[in-house]
Amino acid sequence: MNEETKRTSHLKKKKHMGVGRMIALDILAIGVGLLIFALFHHVLPHYGILNGERSEPVVLATLAPQPTPAPTPAPAGEPQETPPEETAEPARVYSGRWGEKFADKFTEGEVIQTENSYRSGNICVSYERVEQEDVIYFIADVYVSDLGYLRSGFANGKYNGGFLMVDEIAQQENAVAAISGDHYAGRGEGVVVRDGVLYRETRFGDVCVLLSDGTMVTLTNAELDMDDLKAAAPYQVWAFGPELLDDEGHALEKFNTTVFPKNPRSAIGYYEPGHYVFVEVEGSRPGYWSGSRGMTMDELAQLFESLGCRSAYNLDGGQSVGFAWMGERVSFNYNRSIPDIIYVADFLPETADTAEQTGEG
Repeated sequence: MNEETKRTSHLKKKKHMGVGRMIALDILAIGVGLLIFALFHHVLPHYGILNGERSEPVVLATLAPQPTPAPTPAPAGEPQETPPEETAEPARVYSGRWGEKFADKFTEGEVIQTENSYRSGNICVSYERVEQEDVIYFIADVYVSDLGYLRSGFANGKYNGGFLMVDEIAQQENAVAAISGDHYAGRGEGVVVRDGVLYRETRFGDVCVLLSDGTMVTLTNAELDMDDLKAAAPYQVWAFGPELLDDEGHALEKFNTTVFPKNPRSAIGYYEPGHYVFVEVEGSRPGYWSGSRGMTMDELAQLFESLGCRSAYNLDGGQSVGFAWMGERVSFNYNRSIPDIIYVADFLPETADTAEQTGEG
């Protein structure tokens, strides 16, 4: 056998390989490829692998209890006059860090409730249903005396706890007002910080960061630095987007999204620490007309600019949107369950360490 024959003999064997064997090998190769694809795109992301899920959630921020302001003592050596006992009035005790700042919004402890408003010593929430030509939306004006009253809630009370309707999660959390969240469980990407606990730290477009001092900012993917974010001790981080306003509070003209047409929308806005707004825009679903066609992203951004917000952020929209008041859904029902909500409650969490409520990753 000459050298050329030796070099090409193995090629000839492959050339004359039986058709049935070739088909079997091709099928095997395709099967292995599909298994690898499923492993990296479905199985591992489901269990948090490759997508930044924390095997042990990390507490980034806790809200310290706010001390009750003490009366200012009189300068030493000056006589102190004590008013007659019958005319003395007890000094008002303010709740939380913003209780005195927004004193006219809160009561002195009693609860005053109407069909669409709720006031106590801790929170002041009211909503209105706005109906215009071909669009209906809800606006909930939110004042909280402390950030602990503005929270995120998971379905069934734990991370990766499943899916429920917006009003069902609101009932579990005893929420006064609630809107749908960022649908974190619908994908394997996106930073997830809830009530100070970091669960996932991969990127997914724009993020909304609610810091422990009550400031709310939005960041593009290019602006986000994970080390800086964690060092800032955020209380909430939502990942859906896009951001809606620029640094001056004006509506953006370009958005990091592909969903531009009129659509049901859910969003959160920020005025100043302690003052926020929920917006839920109604839409329709096949076979059912709600009376509203929804909003484009431009229209949603312009709405928040008209409200005077300093920052605003789009949350999960479409058939996931919902607004609940006192545990009852008052918005159009799309009959889609969701994994999380953003809500206001009239009580503080029992404990600042929420890492115990993690569920299975």
